[in-house]
Amino acid sequence: MADYIERANQILKVTYPFLTNDDLEALLKISQFRVCYNKEVLIRSGQINQNSFFILKGMIRGFFINEKGDEKNIFLRPEHTISGAPECLFHNKPTKFTFESILETELLVFNFEELKSLGKKHPNLIQVNFEALQENIMTLISRVESLISLTPEERYEALLEQSPQFFQTAFNKHIANYLGITAVSFSRIVNRKRNSNN
Repeated sequence: MADYIERANQILKVTYPFLTNDDLEALLKISQFRVCYNKEVLIRSGQINQNSFFILKGMIRGFFINEKGDEKNIFLRPEHTISGAPECLFHNKPTKFTFESILETELLVFNFEELKSLGKKHPNLIQVNFEALQENIMTLISRVESLISLTPEERYEALLEQSPQFFQTAFNKHIANYLGITAVSFSRIVNRKRNSNN
């Protein structure tokens, strides 16, 4: 237990350098440490779940299943970011998405409302909320823009440049789905890039 607290402290200090020791202690008091294995469901579609997840290690994906029964990845959240189900957190409504871990993932889990309440006494935690929201919004805007204006190959290159950690943690099928291309097309793009670099 002490090891995880020390490691979480170090990661949080680097990610949010404005947090004081008192802020960190308060945040960790409302948090639970959780180790998840591949495809472990964190939030299931149809649930109301007001937990947020700070990803210490690994990755979370959020997806829905369309009318054809195909999974569509909406979120791929890498380590040192915060994730959660937006409909639940902001409107207390059931989520359309299922969130699950990719490979072994370590999380700090905390209740979103508890974090907001803590902000009254620890205003730096409001800044954590703001930065997390800002990062999520910018990620989604960038993704929408790439889907609208870039070719599949350009989307791959943009993601590789912006989020190289995706390619170290996520499976190729998840990245392909996130980019809006088939696994076969993704494999061809990767092979073309590999051959052009040789």
